[in-house]
Amino acid sequence: MSDDSGTSDVEHADIECFAALPNDTAQATGLTENAVRKTIRDNQDTADVLKYIRFTNVPPAVADKFSRCNTRQMFSPSTRYMIIKLLTGAHETAASGLGGAMQHEMYNMGLGKAIRPLGSKTIHGVFCRKEADATYGPAQPVPGRSPKWPTVVVEVGASESYRKLRADADWWLTNSRGDVKLVVLVSISRTTPKSNVRFETVALNATVDSLRLQRPRYAPYIRQTITASHNANEPNSQISIRPSVPLTIPFEELLCRPPVPPEGDIQISPHRLEEISEHVWAEQGL
Repeated sequence: MSDDSGTSDVEHADIECFAALPNDTAQATGLTENAVRKTIRDNQDTADVLKYIRFTNVPPAVADKFSRCNTRQMFSPSTRYMIIKLLTGAHETAASGLGGAMQHEMYNMGLGKAIRPLGSKTIHGVFCRKEADATYGPAQPVPGRSPKWPTVVVEVGASESYRKLRADADWWLTNSRGDVKLVVLVSISRTTPKSNVRFETVALNATVDSLRLQRPRYAPYIRQTITASHNANEPNSQISIRPSVPLTIPFEELLCRPPVPPEGDIQISPHRLEEISEHVWAEQGL
């Protein structure tokens, strides 16, 4: 293990992303492109919110074939481990709904051209490469900042895979050394009759480790949690948003500059979170 505490944080984040996979993760070898494609086909019909497949023995040339192929991928060239995340309508609805709400707020401030939706493009970290569900950043380059990293990342998953979602958030924050400012997690319940959609923001505290020659240590923490819930067995049941407050994305973290009034933080209202959740439940048939 390296004595560099920042590198140690990154190594831990990489390991946790592979260790935190839920119990229903499919396991397969990925020596050939055909083997990977067959495994994906065999598992697509069993995915509801999403499903993970963990491949071993994947040559880099094979992993390259599946980058951004209607899936999300994480790949470690050194271990040849690959995670494929299979997507569903509920998953895509949550990601697109949240992104649309963010951009709507920016347009209302006259800043539609200031934010750039970066999609799910592959980004190389220190040791692994990874794709998020959605990424956003400033449209103009920021001096002193690596242009490859977004500032805000969205990751969506099932509530049963919450540990994996948190591991994904930690990966983005630690690998980027703070260039990623905020990760928004959307955790979708697969249980009925009580159904939940939880919105959470994870940010980074950079502290100094005095025992390691003043090197920074990176400590992700949960900044905000908001849960939408309803009873699927009651067609007219009231949706509750707890706490009933906006989901906040700080302006300066998104665009890397202070706001100039009337600019301000991105505030996704409880009503908008309710709408996103309703669309997610509709995709689940609830």
